Amino acid sequence: MDRIYISRKQANNRRIINEDEMINFLTKFGFQSVTLESMSVTAQASLLANAKVVISPHGGGLTNLVFCHPGTKVIEIFSPNYIYSCYWLVSNLVGLEYYYLLGENSLGFSFHEFISPNHRLEDIFVNINHLLELMKFVEIT
Repeated sequence: MDRIYISRKQANNRRIINEDEMINFLTKFGFQSVTLESMSVTAQASLLANAKVVISPHGGGLTNLVFCHPGTKVIEIFSPNYIYSCYWLVSNLVGLEYYYLLGENSLGFSFHEFISPNHRLEDIFVNINHLLELMKFVEIT
């Protein structure tokens, strides 16, 4: 697998709301969806070491970027209300091509503002057209 999408479907937060749609879209470009929670650290390291492109919502799975080879392309997906640069830093330290995509609030406002003031936990809606535009820019289409 050299094009991977790291799913957070087993996580309690920062999940992609329209993940099924996104995975269907990404498979057309040779991506395979993986859930790292079920894999050993060795298997995760091997997977990322062989990846040429990694797409993932912001989360702990991106810690494995340290195993990627220089030049690997990374697209990190954020909630529009929470951006944290730690994986940008990791990517720069190991020579990866880092990009990011801001998701959208699926209801036009942040539902979490009503149930949780912590934007770090928000689930993310991905606009597939915006993802396609970024993938073209990154030259992975």
